[in-house]
Amino acid sequence: MKKLFILIALFFSIQCFAQIETDTHVFWQPGVKLTFDMFQGNLPDSVSMKKMTDMSYYFEISKGFWAALDIPKSKRGWKNGMVEKYYFCAAMDKKNSFFIVRDSTELKYAQLVFDICELSTRISRRNLDQFVASINEDIDKPVNGAISIQYMTCLNDGKQFGKEATHALYVNVIGTHNEAEYQKFRSMIDDLLEELESYATSEEEIRRLISEKPDKGYKLAPSYLDDFKKRGTIRY
Repeated sequence: MKKLFILIALFFSIQCFAQIETDTHVFWQPGVKLTFDMFQGNLPDSVSMKKMTDMSYYFEISKGFWAALDIPKSKRGWKNGMVEKYYFCAAMDKKNSFFIVRDSTELKYAQLVFDICELSTRISRRNLDQFVASINEDIDKPVNGAISIQYMTCLNDGKQFGKEATHALYVNVIGTHNEAEYQKFRSMIDDLLEELESYATSEEEIRRLISEKPDKGYKLAPSYLDDFKKRGTIRY
């Protein structure tokens, strides 16, 4: 009986941490780490490689903050109270990521970059959820349209954090190989990931973004309201 419980526990553990991958991308999920084999891109030309190594950069991780906003397909859907659905996730492009030097130190740096990307999605999710909650406070029926109002602003909030944190990481850690600074960054990002654990990327979001197919009765929003902070579209 004891062995049976162990096997069941192991099965569910494996299920919980099964990595979602495609031929081209890896998606951030809890408990799963990047490996050297996931970096399948070709090395850059000699000029670009020299520029990288001169700055002590020995890997390239092509990560992306994927996002989509789905809205009711018809006016009837809006009138019937259908609420928009949004999806965020952190993705790594395997075909454009590479190592010049396969070293455990560089791999842990790449993992931290990827973790920052996931944290960015959580910040966007939290900010959007908090805004919607404030709109719906003391209201029995959720207001449809609230997500659309702040979608781009909150999306950019997360992307801006990710852009600034990643830049600081490259300047203070990756370019210097300062272990003490790495430990500070690792601890800070771990603390924030834990603090925002309730806003973690879900498997549903990843599946939606991979398939590019909205749920029944929904369509991809054809346009977005402007960022209220006037930042345009942040590339991260």
